[in-house]
Amino acid sequence: MKFTKLTDDSSWLIETADFSLVIDPWFTNQQIDGYAWFSLQERAETYGPFDFSASTPLIVMVSHPFSDHCHKETLMTFPKNTRIVAERRALQKIQSWNYFDEVLSLEQAPFGVKQLTKPSLFNQTHHAFLFQLEGADILYAPHGVRAKESLPNAQGLITTTTTYKLPFFLGGTVNLGLNEARKVLAKTGATWVLTTHDQRKVSKGLVGLFAKPTYEQDPAFHVLKAGESLSLAELV
Repeated sequence: MKFTKLTDDSSWLIETADFSLVIDPWFTNQQIDGYAWFSLQERAETYGPFDFSASTPLIVMVSHPFSDHCHKETLMTFPKNTRIVAERRALQKIQSWNYFDEVLSLEQAPFGVKQLTKPSLFNQTHHAFLFQLEGADILYAPHGVRAKESLPNAQGLITTTTTYKLPFFLGGTVNLGLNEARKVLAKTGATWVLTTHDQRKVSKGLVGLFAKPTYEQDPAFHVLKAGESLSLAELV
């Protein structure tokens, strides 16, 4: 199994013997949540085009409904017959486009995946997904997840070390940061961490006026740049 960071934010490719899994593809240099006056993020780079292997089936998974995870412009560059797997809110959004032939819930996914946390009025972002791939349990929490949640043991953790704070009326703390990542690491007993969702972007609109990001790293965590890969054997 091989992990490739497709962008400097939170788009991944996980290659197994049976399929290739693309997670949260956002490849353009800009994304808007709702309206540009509310939240627009820009980065200097665009990414791709990618030549995903045709030797194994391609599956795309979307973990959140927000446009830096569920990015319509990027997703619709994939062929219509691409198998899409999405969490409930993203699923409804993607289905409304009437583009893909097959859009599946997490429960219908053709691989092992389970959402460990439930969206609520007070928690729209801090969610963890447990992947079970080739005998390895991997926790994916791009915005971070609270260590107080019911989290299982896992071999690996993919999560953010950036703290991204907004006022409560704009969503509060969006990314939970390094301290919470360390707590989750200790609770799950993971032996390795890949960092994600830590790209420095230019925030504009109302969100940009109030955003307070803090960028931190842990030397024990693996930080990949776009295009870099590590195999599971190299991680463990």
